[in-house]
Amino acid sequence: MRIDVHAHYMTADMVRKIEAMNGTPSRIASAPARDTTLDQRLEMLDRAGVDVQVLSVASNHPNGADANQAGDLAKEFNDTYQGVVDTYGGRFAAFGCVPLPHVDAALAEARRCLDDLGFAGITLGCSVQRQPLDQPAFEPFWAELDRRKTVVFLHPMGIGAPMADDYNLTWLIGAPFEDTVTALRLVASGLTSRHPGVRIIIPHLGGTVPYVWSRLNYQIADSGESLKHGLRDLYYDTVNLAPGMLCAACGLLDASHIMLGTDFPYVMPDKYGEFVTSVQESGLPSDAVSAILDHNAQELLRLPAKR
Repeated sequence: MRIDVHAHYMTADMVRKIEAMNGTPSRIASAPARDTTLDQRLEMLDRAGVDVQVLSVASNHPNGADANQAGDLAKEFNDTYQGVVDTYGGRFAAFGCVPLPHVDAALAEARRCLDDLGFAGITLGCSVQRQPLDQPAFEPFWAELDRRKTVVFLHPMGIGAPMADDYNLTWLIGAPFEDTVTALRLVASGLTSRHPGVRIIIPHLGGTVPYVWSRLNYQIADSGESLKHGLRDLYYDTVNLAPGMLCAACGLLDASHIMLGTDFPYVMPDKYGEFVTSVQESGLPSDAVSAILDHNAQELLRLPAKR
């Protein structure tokens, strides 16, 4: 079954409410295909041969300072996703959002997403109010996700990079740096070793992880495990159409841990299918192509087979 694990959906009402909470404009409001309806998405999925698109909030996490307000908004967002999943007969799935940094509220909403709503997993920002995900205060949250063998999909938050304030560099190159730093922190901090039941998807083909691979030659303190070994235990999506990069990433990270992603609606519908054909025409062996497009995500997410 062909599953797009990296796609976003925000209604106009959701955008208004997250902007009011954060006091800043939502980037998704300017996404190229923001006005595509769900019915039009289905037509797009059919043209590309994609069976299921997994929805998440991108950088629009309800991480407000007030725990009650953040919790209420997370519930509202997740209820909206549940309505989409129910209405469209399995063509859409969802990664639920949670109101971190409020750990108790985040635990409660994660349980609701996984137990009551039946979501495919949980989505988190690469940071929470500029705090790293490996911060000790979040340990009880990770422990519960570990106990539940939860899939976690990460996404950059647009917090920037050195000297990246101008020319839209915050997102052009800052976002993949966020992916990279977060992946390295999760492994180097020992978080992934302490919580091996959590299966974490790093977006954008790992950001710059494949590019800096030769620099990652050290052992993680107190574990004896190499940083590279820990990175190979993570999962990655294919949102990087640079020629040759998918083959390079598969050689370093293994095709069994890479799966289709598109970052829709940050790509126009007429370009959506290129994320499928880029895998098909990558030059990878046929078994690797089949794994990336049709098997890895199904095995990880355990979504019901298409009707």
